[in-house]
Amino acid sequence: MAIMSMTGFGRSEVRVSGRTVIVEIRTVNHRFFETSMRLPRLLAPAEQQIREIVQASIARGRVSVTVDLEGNGEGDGALVPDDAKIAGYVRLAKKIGSDHKVAGELDINTLLRLPDVLRRETAELTLEEAWPAVKKGIAKALKGVLQMRRREGRALATDLRKRLASIRASIAKVEKRMPLRVEEGRAELRRRVEKALAGAEIDEGRIVNEIAILSDRLDVTEEVVRGRSHLDQFLRIIREGEGAGRKMNFLLQELQREVNTIGSKANDASVARDVVSMKEEVEKLREQVQNVE
Repeated sequence: MAIMSMTGFGRSEVRVSGRTVIVEIRTVNHRFFETSMRLPRLLAPAEQQIREIVQASIARGRVSVTVDLEGNGEGDGALVPDDAKIAGYVRLAKKIGSDHKVAGELDINTLLRLPDVLRRETAELTLEEAWPAVKKGIAKALKGVLQMRRREGRALATDLRKRLASIRASIAKVEKRMPLRVEEGRAELRRRVEKALAGAEIDEGRIVNEIAILSDRLDVTEEVVRGRSHLDQFLRIIREGEGAGRKMNFLLQELQREVNTIGSKANDASVARDVVSMKEEVEKLREQVQNVE
């Protein structure tokens, strides 16, 4: 199971009793699971049930669910006269005859040819009748959402791996540079001591002790090891996917701490450039991770 993005969209249409159930589901990034719904009045009692169906497929993100019920069910009911329309036509015919002194009666054949004197009698849908189609529509829309989130997730994974590789390369450069930095520090320390004493007797034991302290202060072995471990865990989370977003955020905090410590310990221009590069990559990772489920 790979990582998934929190960005997705799905749409479906399902027919029921001459009507069309249209479902649209949109998801964007959010720290937790949050839903908003726009439903026809018929489906209001099923809002919680719809939320549970969606949450079973989507663990995290802001989810917008829209369900529309379109159509009037024509073709389902029997033809019936529209009494209001017929009465209106009859009154109008009598008025025209009276006002213009025109003889004649409005007969049934003429009346039946007038617009809208007959209509289909349709029964209102019940929730029980509509629910199977609504449930099917939600499932189809969710399938589209998840397909998009997986595609986005694959693109995110590619970018994350590239940035992790960049950080790993910078760590390798730091690891290669630090022994030289320690030797430079030792040489510089000895020069300063010799200059300060100006030819006086040098306490080699004291110098050895100071050099040991300096070496310990410059040693970034622990930070390098922990940094690589964080990178390895990050890659494993990309592969496994489950709960990825929160885990990645935690690892990035720890990785940032190791990078900062390396920078403060090294006190070296070359290492500082690598530290700046790593910090930039960590920040870009943090931005990308905000959209990982």
